[in-house]
Amino acid sequence: MSRKIPKKYLRTVLFGIVFVLAVSFAGIIWVLPSSVAAVCPACYGFQETQPDIYVQENVSEEQRAAIVSVIEDARQKLAIFWGPLKAKPRILICSDDDCFRRLGGGGRRGMSLFDKVAVLSPRGSNVTIAAHELSMNEMHHRIGLWAFSTGRIPIWFDEGIAMYSSNDLRYLSPVGQANRCLVATPTEMPTGMLEWNRTALIDRQLYAKAACRTSQWIATHGGAPAVISVVEKIATGESFEEASR
Repeated sequence: MSRKIPKKYLRTVLFGIVFVLAVSFAGIIWVLPSSVAAVCPACYGFQETQPDIYVQENVSEEQRAAIVSVIEDARQKLAIFWGPLKAKPRILICSDDDCFRRLGGGGRRGMSLFDKVAVLSPRGSNVTIAAHELSMNEMHHRIGLWAFSTGRIPIWFDEGIAMYSSNDLRYLSPVGQANRCLVATPTEMPTGMLEWNRTALIDRQLYAKAACRTSQWIATHGGAPAVISVVEKIATGESFEEASR
């Protein structure tokens, strides 16, 4: 004969589950506020101005039109490199620094989270930065969540492709030059996110080095189609070392 579970015990278990869920959700809000903002843009003061493009509520119609134009131009630029874009991230555009800070942006111009969200700061609301973040969304979408989560693609290549596909002339010389490097690139580059972030604090040329290494690889492997081939191979389980040979 089965024993009846006391109601007090059930209430305790239920309270424990609710408490764990609440703490977990609070942790997500603290660590990844941009992910929460992507799920509930209105909770952070955003309004949808075009499908998947969100601006702050106080933005004028003229500013909204300018922002939409920037995103459209960034997408067109990326389509030249990637072909038809497959990722469909929510794009959140902050018009003031407080907004970007609330989303965890710090001093950056933009940021992305897997293939789900791209966030642009007031200083990053231009075609180059928008294309950079959307390129990272595209890369992560194509390699898949597992490959992204396990760091199968090195961060220097991920960032390098974003700089190359957005034609970021802060880190690359103009298209058409035989050597697009602005700085020499070392033999070893950071591969993981934590190592990258630590190195970026002490090496102001890190992004230019990654852009250089990536542009050299692209030049010797056949251009954008070679990048897409590498991404497809990584998505099917190959390591970066095997796929990029």
